[in-house]
Amino acid sequence: MTTQPRWRSTAATLVVALVATLAAALLPASPALALPSGSGWSASWSYYHPAAYQYAGTLPGVELIGYATDNSGVSSTLGTIRDTANDSRCARVLLYANGVGYLADRTTCGGGSEVSYTTGSYQQGLLVIVYRMVQGTNTHDKGFHLFIPPSLNDAQLRTVGTGASWSYYTSTAFQYSITRPGVRLVGYGSHQSFDQRSSLNTVQKTATTLGCASGRVTGGTVTSGSTCVNGGSASFSRFDHTNNLEANACYQPTLGTSRCLPLNIPEPW
Repeated sequence: MTTQPRWRSTAATLVVALVATLAAALLPASPALALPSGSGWSASWSYYHPAAYQYAGTLPGVELIGYATDNSGVSSTLGTIRDTANDSRCARVLLYANGVGYLADRTTCGGGSEVSYTTGSYQQGLLVIVYRMVQGTNTHDKGFHLFIPPSLNDAQLRTVGTGASWSYYTSTAFQYSITRPGVRLVGYGSHQSFDQRSSLNTVQKTATTLGCASGRVTGGTVTSGSTCVNGGSASFSRFDHTNNLEANACYQPTLGTSRCLPLNIPEPW
């Protein structure tokens, strides 16, 4: 497989408003020099039922929609990959699970065409890889991966609303979020000069028990923050990340185990 380089209500409202305001300051005054556009790039997954989650992804001319059951950590999935543009490109999705291998590999070509898939069971999480292929070749010119972690040993993941997402809302600026019991991370970023990327983040403790919520973003450089106050939040930022970013949100009860949820935020290419 070819790879390429370069993922209480009032308090919550205030946090989102603060991050949105600061995010506006991150947008470059003019387009970044010769950097690829992120327009049309997005991915997400979330539990909409204690025994089911959905996932989705887009690239220019590509759209993926999938659904999975999750019965106490044992899952299976189905979905559809679509080619949404009349161009010389195709849409491809690959699904992989540790312990099983590749669950599906589907490609469709031609604007408006689509192909569906169903899989057998898996227990070690689901890796979703989305590509835009050059028609008639084995070459892809755009792509990303989305990992949905296993719930077999982390039953809290099956809480409705748990999930993560990222998307580009301009060609150079992106947003992302991670939610799991006890913690929510919201972030914004943009391309900077010299092919660097920024991240401005707010982590909020949503649990009402004793414990701490923390967030972390890495990408060449690292930035992090934490809070132990019920309903509290902490902001943190960095302007010199490079390449793909990995965001992580964690919650650790005072007398319990720290549980985290990661998200890869790809750099377009």
